[in-house]
Amino acid sequence: MNNHCGHNGLKRSPSKLSDKYGELLNLEEVADLLKYPSVAAVRKAHSRKTLPVPLYKFRTKTGLYAKTKEVEQSINNMLRA
Repeated sequence: MNNHCGHNGLKRSPSKLSDKYGELLNLEEVADLLKYPSVAAVRKAHSRKTLPVPLYKFRTKTGLYAKTKEVEQSINNMLRA
């Protein structure tokens, strides 16, 4: 388990999204969390480079995935705006 220490020396707990989804999100989960109407809309935003998070391909998996921590950070940034 990877326990990172914050600036105050306390261990940071995993995010709620990481607890629920793990480290990677499929496109259905990305669409749901970022409030896109469909997976097709996520794909279109990605191709237009307007999706607020990068998508990744992995040799051992089919399809595209987002990193949960990057989606969570994007959501937090939107909430602060």
